[in-house]
Amino acid sequence: MWMWRTSVITASDRIFPGLAHYDKKREFYDIGNQIQSNLPLQMALYFNVWVYPLWFLVMLVNLDAKYYYLTDVYKFITVAVFSVISIFEGIRLYLGYLGNLVEKIPELASFWLVSTLIHFPLEMFLLLDKKTKAHISETIANGSMMFLLVIEIVTATVALRKLAEHHAKRFYVAQLYGIDDRTH
Repeated sequence: MWMWRTSVITASDRIFPGLAHYDKKREFYDIGNQIQSNLPLQMALYFNVWVYPLWFLVMLVNLDAKYYYLTDVYKFITVAVFSVISIFEGIRLYLGYLGNLVEKIPELASFWLVSTLIHFPLEMFLLLDKKTKAHISETIANGSMMFLLVIEIVTATVALRKLAEHHAKRFYVAQLYGIDDRTH
């Protein structure tokens, strides 16, 4: 049966040149097997995993050193900001890795939202507020975290758009050809 089919296809290609056999399922799986992970985002996440423990130590030492020189309001705000960033950083990096490497849109979108709406403003506060009396080591640590964060936000935006277009294309091709992809 298979030999007969290939010989008919070969004969039809010779008789009607330009009308090559088109395998619908092959196109679907070719589209589906393209890797959509974003390398610049993954590199920024990788470096952030290594910078975060250093940032945490620098911030903890500096917070301890300047705590008694801050006003009561700034004591509360600085400790709260440090705590929130410390808690969300691990979750944020996990979501970024999972969303980018496994190509999951909800996780990558969650990473982008946490980075943009929570982490970015808090990091800007730590970097730019002069009343917290930042030490030079603290400024360098926050500056490097802010640099990585901006790169992550920009590259995650690009990755989200590319991944959404890829999933939409797969969906439309599957719908067009009647392919059920739930088994793969």
